[in-house]
Amino acid sequence: MASLKVRDVAARLNVSEKTVYKWLTQGLIPATKLGRTWVVTEESLDAVLATPGVASPTPAPTSPRLQMAQPFRSPEVPGPSTETQELETLTRINALAEGAIRTGIDAVLLPRSGSDETKRAIGEALEEARGEVLLHGIGLREFFGDMDYTPVLRRMMNEDRDVSIRALLVHPLSDFAHARAVAEIGAQFVDESSFRAGPLFGDSWRSLNVISSLRRTAQEQSNASMDVRFADHWPSIYLLMTESCCFVETYHFGRPDSGPDGSSIDGLVPILKLSAGAPYYRLLRNHFDYVWGGTNPYISVQTLEEVAETVRVSL
Repeated sequence: MASLKVRDVAARLNVSEKTVYKWLTQGLIPATKLGRTWVVTEESLDAVLATPGVASPTPAPTSPRLQMAQPFRSPEVPGPSTETQELETLTRINALAEGAIRTGIDAVLLPRSGSDETKRAIGEALEEARGEVLLHGIGLREFFGDMDYTPVLRRMMNEDRDVSIRALLVHPLSDFAHARAVAEIGAQFVDESSFRAGPLFGDSWRSLNVISSLRRTAQEQSNASMDVRFADHWPSIYLLMTESCCFVETYHFGRPDSGPDGSSIDGLVPILKLSAGAPYYRLLRNHFDYVWGGTNPYISVQTLEEVAETVRVSL
């Protein structure tokens, strides 16, 4: 069996030699001691690395003579040491970081609901965006409801920035829009007249007016442009994609058990920030383009003009 020196063990565990000596003395790394020299085998170190944490590793079998040289450990171990906890935490962080880097995840942000930091990060990315900007969601009231990011879009249009915005939203009279109203507000909105009088349809109507205003401004400019389409389907994601990054959140019918009555669609789960060119980024781009193109016969997609006529909004 190949043996390792303390400096080799320290390098493998990414800690100092002093920390390795502490762990050896505490019996957290299987080893034997010959005189003043610690003997650590490749096999025993591999066993430590393969175990989540190193709170209670089992020493490798040794001869009776060498076994007597093992440091004494009380049979009642009070719990992992601070060093052990730190190593376990670092191991988890390294695993998360490695997975994130491999898949192109730049950050995991807190849920939009109640997180000013997340909202600020999304707003800054939108403010800095140039070229094509893709928006995907149900109604995206924060973009088209005179709140949060609507002022940013207005500045883009008014300043004639070099941006091309495409937004893919849910048709306000679609089956999914009705399903959302029933889930979030109540079964009374199954009735068409009640649905049209409800708050969610009202939000859609106001958003359409904001969209109409933004697009009229864009049509008077040379560089800035905006186009919006509406699909009758489950959107699955909230999405803001620029040419440098992407923010994505999964939609869901659900609410924490401790939450108020009703169901939620968005804002309660973490948001992933992806780097441009990452596999997931490209997959989301393909998803957007596929729905936008309207080639699937089971996903009806309509233009802003068609939806505005149905909902009776003046363009």
